[in-house]
Amino acid sequence: MKPSRLKIAPKVPTKPPITPARSKQALMTSRDRDPVQVYCRIRPLDVPSDDSCVTVLSDTVVQVVPPETSQGYRSGTTKATQYTFTGVFDEKTTQKPIFHTVTLPLIEDLLHGKNSLLFAYGVTGSGKTHTMNGELQDGGIIPRCLDVIFNSIGHYQAKKYIFKPDKMNSFEIQSEIDALSERHSEGLTSNKFKTPARRGQENEGPRVTDATRISALDEDQAYAVFVTFVEVYNNTVFDLLDDTPIDPLRPGKIQSKILREDQHHNMYVHAVTEVEVKSADEAAEVLAKGQKRRRVAHTTLNAESSRSHSVFNIRVVQAPLDYQGAIPEKVLTVGQLSLVDLAGSERNSRTKTTGERLREAGSINNTLMTLRSCLEILRENQLNGTNKMVPYRDSKITHLFKSYFDGEGKVRMIVCVNPRADDYDETLSVMRFAEMAQEVQIARAVQPNIRLEATPRATPAGRDALLPGRRKANRVLTEAYRKLEQGGISNPQSEVPFDIDMVFSAARCSWPPLELQSASDDRLITALVEYLQVRIRDQQSRREQQMKKCVEVRTLIRDMEEELILKRQENLSLNEQLKDERSRCQTFENRVLNAESANATLQRHVLEHQKYARLLEEELKEKDCLLNQGEMEIQHVKAKEKTKRQLEREKLKKELDRYKQVESQLQRQTERFLVMRDLLDAGCSVKVPGTSGPGKGWVDHRPENTLETDTVFQPQMNRAKSITKLVDSKTITDPNISKYVLRTQEQDSSGEIETKLYKGDVLATVGGGAQVVLKDVEILRHSSPTAAKRHSDGRLKDVHSRVADIENRCGYAIEGHGRVKKHCP
Repeated sequence: MKPSRLKIAPKVPTKPPITPARSKQALMTSRDRDPVQVYCRIRPLDVPSDDSCVTVLSDTVVQVVPPETSQGYRSGTTKATQYTFTGVFDEKTTQKPIFHTVTLPLIEDLLHGKNSLLFAYGVTGSGKTHTMNGELQDGGIIPRCLDVIFNSIGHYQAKKYIFKPDKMNSFEIQSEIDALSERHSEGLTSNKFKTPARRGQENEGPRVTDATRISALDEDQAYAVFVTFVEVYNNTVFDLLDDTPIDPLRPGKIQSKILREDQHHNMYVHAVTEVEVKSADEAAEVLAKGQKRRRVAHTTLNAESSRSHSVFNIRVVQAPLDYQGAIPEKVLTVGQLSLVDLAGSERNSRTKTTGERLREAGSINNTLMTLRSCLEILRENQLNGTNKMVPYRDSKITHLFKSYFDGEGKVRMIVCVNPRADDYDETLSVMRFAEMAQEVQIARAVQPNIRLEATPRATPAGRDALLPGRRKANRVLTEAYRKLEQGGISNPQSEVPFDIDMVFSAARCSWPPLELQSASDDRLITALVEYLQVRIRDQQSRREQQMKKCVEVRTLIRDMEEELILKRQENLSLNEQLKDERSRCQTFENRVLNAESANATLQRHVLEHQKYARLLEEELKEKDCLLNQGEMEIQHVKAKEKTKRQLEREKLKKELDRYKQVESQLQRQTERFLVMRDLLDAGCSVKVPGTSGPGKGWVDHRPENTLETDTVFQPQMNRAKSITKLVDSKTITDPNISKYVLRTQEQDSSGEIETKLYKGDVLATVGGGAQVVLKDVEILRHSSPTAAKRHSDGRLKDVHSRVADIENRCGYAIEGHGRVKKHCP
């Protein structure tokens, strides 16, 4: 909670102004600070014969000795190390001395409207939860805090529901009628059954309370105590006192909460259940209810290991009674004590956790690492004067208690240590963290947390301030009215209007009884004289005190006048300095204006040059593009010409090869032509062999409109039967028929006749029929020797080419027959 502070007008500086960072640092160094107080509590060993790695050297020093099983001992890198704390509690220390040393001063600050934070830190199974909660016969820190608070304010508590939370981390004061209505509603809806006791405490008997009380309290204040209980599980905040389920089918599941910042820049849990308690037993029931809902689980190192960080907040709200000592004023003072039980850090290699337990352990270790990082950065900022950002928002715990580390209350820590040798590595890490935490300085909060919830009621005319003893005076006046009601007066407040000043006067002037029992009774006169003498002496002493105070006031006024004169002189000198500074400032302003105008001119020139440079750059880019385009076109043309030359070269090579082949063929054809010419000159006719044979008959299938070519080379077929259409199957099935030929004629591209002979064998089938199997095709081309011949590409052939062509065809005719018969005429 951020306290309200008086605003003091700053003095006029006589030195040159400093930067905001330097001024902030100077402000921080000017305030009084207190280091984080760290206490160490050593847990007793479960087995007394086990080896211990922690030794208590004094009330503030412990020594950590590496056991023989540790890695540091075997490597020789770790030696015995001593650590200093604010206080050290050994294995035999009970809960009471720890409470009186660590927590009792925090409760005194709480009852005076100040804030405090206390958290227990350590590895799993080191006794943190036992230190905070304790047992029924030997309560821990939280139950003893509740006992001391209610022992101190038991008779000064306001009626229930006079103070009401406003759900925004503040309070409002209700009227007596509204508070009475809420008390009546609570009586109708309250549960008749108390909250069950905590696990394992059902049969341990009644709780042993702490009788300690804080005596230096203002009796004219009205007090009220509110508690909240939340847990941070997997970095999510849950309200352990919230009875409203988010799912009717699963009543055990509760709604998660969010953190918000109030108008005083303090973080709080939004919409948290804040319970007003009127006794320590009622608060203990609320605590037991929350502890029953807290998440715990069984691990290898701890049978009931806390799987979440718990935060138990105690807020004491107080307001001064009005001038009649009856109703609280609208000026609230709120103090808060946050008691945090951090879940213990653990290593998976030792706990052997899996699944959900493993995720919980990871979240717990991340929160503790964030706390360590925040304290390290705070220490670095304070030692080096830096202003690094502290990562409070990385974890819900650090974000919730950000205001404490920023100087809005005391911070104390209890480091719980398990001295077992197996926990040496974890214990060493905890000790280093505690040593580092003690170097962090927390700004000391001087003012209490005073809040004006509404305009305070004005005191009656002629009364400058509230007089002390208003509660007792109101009690006396209430008792007087009660006696008047017993005496028969029905409404004494209206019929006998006493003033509260009468009660104060009666308290100061308690006259002796003036009833005279007999005329000879001199005791009344003697008592009256003694009383008057006492009053005279009191008046004289008060007069002397008044004169003394008047002298002190005169002296104070004279000193103030002298100081005022000095301040006026100082003010005159400061005014002169202020005038000089203003003149200097005016000169500097003129110079700045001139510099700004020159700078504007230079900027215009720079803009023009930049514009001209951009134009040149664009022109250069265009020329580069054109140049690149020309080069690309040149390269494209070169590549195209290269490809064209390569194609021409390949084409010429093919033409040359073709020419050589044609020459060789022409030479062969010439030779054949000479042979043919000799044969023709000899008058022999060539007959194609293989077209007839003894005992073989042919079917010559000639379609209609077939021209007779009368060429030199004609197939000879013995016993040939010529048909135009194959209509009768007997033509084929005739046993004398064994050969078949089909003639077709077509016109080629040069207009010459081309005859094709499809020759085959006639074979008998199993069913008595016959089938033709074509085996050979002969092509007879008829061309005129005098006709102009053309190449395949359309060019005309010369005479030599035509002669070569005739020789070629004659050669084909000779080579196409197996046997050649010469018939002389």
